Amino acid sequence: MRFPTQQSTLRKGNSLPSRCHSAALALCLTAALAPISYASADSVLYDSAGFIQGQQSFVQSFDITTQGTLTVTLSSIPWMDAISGLNAFLTTSSGLVGPASMTSGSETIDVQPGMIYAHWFGDANGAYGAGVYGLKIMFEAGGGGGTTVALPTSLVLMLSGLGLLFGWRRREDLRFRTVAQS
Repeated sequence: MRFPTQQSTLRKGNSLPSRCHSAALALCLTAALAPISYASADSVLYDSAGFIQGQQSFVQSFDITTQGTLTVTLSSIPWMDAISGLNAFLTTSSGLVGPASMTSGSETIDVQPGMIYAHWFGDANGAYGAGVYGLKIMFEAGGGGGTTVALPTSLVLMLSGLGLLFGWRRREDLRFRTVAQS
């Protein structure tokens, strides 16, 4: 049990609150003045490698909720038989979107909200009758601008980490001093 005179004596000699306020103010000013960078948030809608046996075609549907940009990357993977005539195209319920035929490589296509269908096909006509393809479809909202996600700068993170470290250390020092004085 502490006596009221001891509490007031401890409060008079303790200058921690003003130091904490100064450190917090400095950290807030640094955070306010620091530049904030932005990252683009892309969504991978489809990323797969698969087999084509003989002549085959595939379709995959995607429900796009906002306008944006689709990037379609199609590749023939050199394993087993080579795939001849590997192509892809995109459609909606109202017709074709983008180029009528995409061969190996990447295409970027602006799309509106709604159901999008990706079609791809090829012919594996070698000794094994099977070939391997890779297809990746990415969506970036906003017609190329992307959805911006704020990223804190490394300076703010470093200063807040140091502030926590020194604050914690200071708190431990005060606790040990208080225990030693008791």
